[in-house]
Amino acid sequence: MSRHPAGSIVVVDWRGGAQPKEPSRRRPAVIVEDHELFPDEYPNALVVPLTRDEGLAHRSFAERIAPTEENGAETTCWALAHHVTTVSVRRVSPTASRITADQLASIRRRITVAVGIA
Repeated sequence: MSRHPAGSIVVVDWRGGAQPKEPSRRRPAVIVEDHELFPDEYPNALVVPLTRDEGLAHRSFAERIAPTEENGAETTCWALAHHVTTVSVRRVSPTASRITADQLASIRRRITVAVGIA
């Protein structure tokens, strides 16, 4: 199995084991890890979830994703950099969609702000 490239939009199956206020269904997310840093057999992937709920999108930490043919979004959504997490690759299903290199770079910068590195 090969790793999903950074910037890929995937679907994560969050069902099973979710706690209150955590996702509990299949949801889109963006791969933010540098897939070349990890061997193919590494069991986890770094992702940020996507949401249409602008109320969850803290302006400093959320990247606006407008619908395009390349990303497959039907409406404007937000990549929640402050919700960066690791998930088992068993929970991840690929799609043909992806965000732009500029959007990925912006999400990664927002992650550094959210964790206090920047």
